[in-house]
Amino acid sequence: MATIKKRGDYQWRARIEKKNAATGQVHCESKTFLTKEEAESWSRVVEEALARGKYNDTKQADETPLSDLIEKYIKEVSPGKLGAAQEKTRLKAWLKNPLADRFLSKITPKDFADFIAMRRKDVSKRGGKVAEQTIKHQIICISNVFESARKDWGYDIPNPIKQISKPKGSQARDVRILPEDWLKLADELKKCRNPLYIVIAEFAIETGMRQDEIFRMTWMDIDHIKKTVLIYGKDTAHAGQRKPRTVPLSARATELIAALPRHIDSSQPVFNGVRTTSADGLSRAFTAACNTIGLTGGCFHSTRHEAASRMAPHFPMLTLMAIFGWSTPSMASRYYHATADELHAGLERMQAARS
Repeated sequence: MATIKKRGDYQWRARIEKKNAATGQVHCESKTFLTKEEAESWSRVVEEALARGKYNDTKQADETPLSDLIEKYIKEVSPGKLGAAQEKTRLKAWLKNPLADRFLSKITPKDFADFIAMRRKDVSKRGGKVAEQTIKHQIICISNVFESARKDWGYDIPNPIKQISKPKGSQARDVRILPEDWLKLADELKKCRNPLYIVIAEFAIETGMRQDEIFRMTWMDIDHIKKTVLIYGKDTAHAGQRKPRTVPLSARATELIAALPRHIDSSQPVFNGVRTTSADGLSRAFTAACNTIGLTGGCFHSTRHEAASRMAPHFPMLTLMAIFGWSTPSMASRYYHATADELHAGLERMQAARS
């Protein structure tokens, strides 16, 4: 029941302290009226709405800064996701943004539209414009925070990201690492202090495995007789889940693994078990090498694109999808880009088959 008391000679103060059925939290609110009847009427309406879980409780949003939600998400949600490290990095960057200090009720869709416009004017570490894919990832991760707050934490707030036009991101992987490019890249990677960088990079081109999958690969995952490796990679059909798939090892990939000292414990990672190797360090070294040789837009993930382009002419579509872990043919089309020489080679094979 609400508490209604007279204040002075002309006012009545109504105070409500009742659990909100929607959030499970106790809602405390008070308001002053000129008559007792008005105070009682307001109290009845609010209490009934709280009991039904239909009350729009803005008090929580008025007193909670966005930074509280971000920190809660980093602590409770991010650790269970496949891209936890990258997401935490992006969310920590959001904590430094002035929006993080603003109360939820004061944040509008325009704030994030302005953020996107500002990021498109920023200069990246490479000296060019910030990639649309980078901005897209930043927007998606903060959108996930709002969604968790709405669906799981009892916050009666809209997701402002749903009301703006988001960056499209990259639509295709068009950077090829051709044989002549690889020779130059190899020369640059040989200059790195860690000798495994060049081995991992070549292994990635031979198999098409993602960086995370390569670093998680253990000796027990490798079938030396069948020349395959069983990995639990990203499930492209279900976000945040892993899916087992078998990747064939080429003769060169087999040679690269055979040249490594095998750890006595077969559960140890193939590459990290030999020498502590940082995925971030490898990514930075590979990108730097691409920039040095003039391979614009090249990054470690370009190795997967190159592997797909090399394998595509030799495998049926469904087999290629199984090797790379793609759920739809459209995903394959983003990675496969044939060169003019490869297209002409296909024509020659077709003409030879006719004769």
